[in-house]
Amino acid sequence: MEEQKKESGETSRKFIEKAKELADKAEDMMEDTVEKIRNSETFKKAENFIEDKMDDLEESNISEKLKRFADQIEDKAEDLLEKAKVQGKKFANKADDVAEDVAARLRRNKPESNS
Repeated sequence: MEEQKKESGETSRKFIEKAKELADKAEDMMEDTVEKIRNSETFKKAENFIEDKMDDLEESNISEKLKRFADQIEDKAEDLLEKAKVQGKKFANKADDVAEDVAARLRRNKPESNS
């Protein structure tokens, strides 16, 4: 029984050592692959392309253009709101006039009571 425990312990220890060796080899292989990718022409071209596009974006002053556009939209929205207020007042006045006309007609056409 004791011998089985000893064999089991040794087997476990060997298994753990092998797993550690495999993990170390996998890590080394991944590091080598990453290094190869970083040194590849394709990666360098992609990196240069991205840097160029970032420079183009910064040079295009896109943030300033977007800010100006937002300011223009805000100005237009304020104008439209003011126009809507004016039209709302006109509509309310017309509705009031129509209501007064209807009330006046009803008073004129109201049958007199026979009391």
